[in-house]
Amino acid sequence: MRCQLLTICLFLIVLESSAWLPGEESTLDKCLKNYGGMNTALLERLQRYTQWSDSYEEVPCFTQCYLNEMFDIYSDIAGFDEERTKQRFGEAVYNACRDRLQPNQLGYGGKEQSSCERAYAGFHCIASLENDPLILIDNLPNITDAAKSAMKECLQKTDRVLWDRFGDYSRFPVTEPIPCFTHCFIGKLELFDKHKNRWRLPAMRQMLGVPGVGAKVSSCPRRRARNPCAAAYQQFTCFVLAVK
Repeated sequence: MRCQLLTICLFLIVLESSAWLPGEESTLDKCLKNYGGMNTALLERLQRYTQWSDSYEEVPCFTQCYLNEMFDIYSDIAGFDEERTKQRFGEAVYNACRDRLQPNQLGYGGKEQSSCERAYAGFHCIASLENDPLILIDNLPNITDAAKSAMKECLQKTDRVLWDRFGDYSRFPVTEPIPCFTHCFIGKLELFDKHKNRWRLPAMRQMLGVPGVGAKVSSCPRRRARNPCAAAYQQFTCFVLAVK
């Protein structure tokens, strides 16, 4: 698994960093030209893109311009291309936003959407789901549907305040971001034999894709922690990171 979480090449991510996607800077300058170009006020507004209202694009027609310049998923006439959108952002994201991505949708007030409104409605939904942990789980590679279901069940038992920490798992911190989450889904999948006090590695490899075949994992079960939850996280992280 190696926690390859869903990645979306959105302009708001780039704006928060010092890096640019190829052609990004010129695209933003072009799409913001009618509003004074890339000034500080506009860039700060774009950083709050996911907080904009579902029904109101604060920089009119910006999204349509951005999509036309940067991606191949949107047509002013046909709207969002289903297959290309799924390939770029994942099937889970597409399905979650399907109603907003379909052509010929009525806008707020019952009027037919303009091309700009369709582009904004669809992409705003995609961007808003960027860090949704349930979507991230759906897009984890190399794991079974049963494993995804177990993870979702365990996540839903936790305080929703902690859900924003899910993305932190990709950095493998020493302390588990969501306490006892790993212990929970490992238990549901029965990947640890309590009677024999050992991990069921073949089952883990089948369900979660880790550890890799031939990886050096002999030290992983020996890792100790202050409680069973912390121990499960530490040992499982060791399996994930193990190399040949």
